[in-house]
Amino acid sequence: MSLFNRTMGSELSQIEWALTFDKKYVNVGYVEYHSKSGNYFFLQPSPFLKRPEKEIYYCPQSPLPENHSFIEIHIVEETSIYSGTSGGGWIPLKIIDRWQPFDPSPLAARRKTMDFLEIIDYFTRYYKGEADSVIEIAGCTSLFAVSSPHQEQTCGGIRSAVLSRDYQWKLFNNSLQILPQELRKLTSDYYYYISKIEKEIPKQIGETNIAIHRPKKLLSDIPIVILDESPKRISKDFQDQLEVESKIITAHILDALLIRPQTPKKVEKLMLNEIHRMREQCFSVGLMPYNQNMGAIPKLATSYCRLQSSADIRQEDVQYVTDLWFDMWRRAEQIESSPIKTSHMLELTGDARKIFLNLYDIFGAENEISMVEAIRESKLEALDLELAVDSLENKGYCIRKEKSFILLEPYKK
Repeated sequence: MSLFNRTMGSELSQIEWALTFDKKYVNVGYVEYHSKSGNYFFLQPSPFLKRPEKEIYYCPQSPLPENHSFIEIHIVEETSIYSGTSGGGWIPLKIIDRWQPFDPSPLAARRKTMDFLEIIDYFTRYYKGEADSVIEIAGCTSLFAVSSPHQEQTCGGIRSAVLSRDYQWKLFNNSLQILPQELRKLTSDYYYYISKIEKEIPKQIGETNIAIHRPKKLLSDIPIVILDESPKRISKDFQDQLEVESKIITAHILDALLIRPQTPKKVEKLMLNEIHRMREQCFSVGLMPYNQNMGAIPKLATSYCRLQSSADIRQEDVQYVTDLWFDMWRRAEQIESSPIKTSHMLELTGDARKIFLNLYDIFGAENEISMVEAIRESKLEALDLELAVDSLENKGYCIRKEKSFILLEPYKK
């Protein structure tokens, strides 16, 4: 999707709609200077929507408005100026004598088209699997989609290690096609890098969101672990419905990106306690299949607050993201604690992983297991067991015979 292809009102964010059509906000906008130097600037409805250059503003004295900020102005005089950048004609010039910062968060909070739980539900539509696990994946994807604001000199954004098989990675990537193309460019203040290729991102300001498939170095705020989930079959009619919903969700995300949630003192204390819990959990386990940012709770909480179109972080928000992190951590822990090699853990079919772990505990390695015994212990159908054994054999975890198989000792990690 492109930001320049929005033709319907529902595709505008609430902030964009208000600053474009509501006369109450006729003197409110997002500052973009006409040039790097000078006192002339344009007022846009948002960073994501550009008006034609039909009028320009002039502030004759300091302090000047900060570039890329929302302000409310007071106009004292109107005249005209010749502009070579708007087709070579005369455009209105509005001279201001004062301005003040404008917080767009209350406008974003007005958005009632779609509840935030419906957005989480949207991301579940791509996966077939256990309901709780699918909702956890969708929750993490939602936090990534709405990003996290920068703090002082720290670049904002959410970073996620995506631990999955290749086809599951494609599901994750496809679900985030709702992010406009313009936000995938390095020049964007709200940048999204979603790739299998791990690289340094030379950005120190704004928000940088990074999702890497099975990264080696990335310091992740929250892992997104997709183990047994498979693609959900979607009818054409339902796909058309998702297309409509996706445009509304994109508008919700654009509003969310402009919210800077505040953290009350009592919530800061809870955050600190949860950070200590996270650290204890990480240090008690040792090696994991990804690298964890120990101070991620505040970022995740502000992201969840944005998702709800809220400007104030509550204790419930901190609890939700902490619980979600622990759920994903346990899924990642399954990969590391398994006797199966990490890369193979993410490549074997879900049934293959399950029967290896289950039957290895019962029969051990290098003992012949009949297909009848395997069906009884694994509770799988005969065809599903056949496919699982094939997957194990392909990765060197078993020797296949006519009516039985032998599990082999797992690889050393």
